Amino acid sequence: MFFPLSLHTLCLFLVPFTVLSNASPTKDTNGYRLARGLPPLPPRDFGRNKPGYEPTPVLRARASPSPSSVARFSGRLQVRFNNGSTIGYVQDQSGLPVSGGSDLQISITTSSTRKEQLNIVATTTNFPSPSFVGASSQGFGNATIGTGSSNFVHVSIVQKTDVLSKPIKSGNGNTSVESAIWTVDLSTKELTAQYVNQDGSLPTTFLIYDNATTNLYLTGDTTASNTSITPVKLFLVN
Repeated sequence: MFFPLSLHTLCLFLVPFTVLSNASPTKDTNGYRLARGLPPLPPRDFGRNKPGYEPTPVLRARASPSPSSVARFSGRLQVRFNNGSTIGYVQDQSGLPVSGGSDLQISITTSSTRKEQLNIVATTTNFPSPSFVGASSQGFGNATIGTGSSNFVHVSIVQKTDVLSKPIKSGNGNTSVESAIWTVDLSTKELTAQYVNQDGSLPTTFLIYDNATTNLYLTGDTTASNTSITPVKLFLVN
């Protein structure tokens, strides 16, 4: 016998199927596939190896460069003839003569692993701090030294300049100075200078001693100057 269903009864019968249909996953997942006895999905491709996509960069820690070992020295500046005999010590006086007063005390800081131009710091109190032992044209403008030239610059107390800097104006503007011109031999403690001309050229630089004034100078030619000068060497000693 057929019993007709009312509309209300029919709706109650269809609702569970609608709910079950909506509860089905919209995206296939590995868990859902395994529950149905299917193999898992292949690994997802994020586009790293697809044409037109750049590989995702991998950041790696960079090793920090190890700092250069630093060597610090302090003492006095001893002047010697080329034969090794001692002339005297740079004095704590204006013009830095090699006789006639108390010895100038200095300090230097340099790398123990490489050669580099450095400053010689005057640590005594007769000069304003900070003061540096360097090259000065002493009122003769931009002195240029070199082979065939009798020009020279004074070894004097100067203001600080950059490494291999061209001469900079000081005082009344007619004096040019440089400070970071020195290199030290760590085995012998000999100090040598590299003067920089105004045009940036690096002349061979000689340290000379004036027998008449007992002052030190830098020149580019020891044979072109007057006869009272003598090539000498400079050393750091205790």
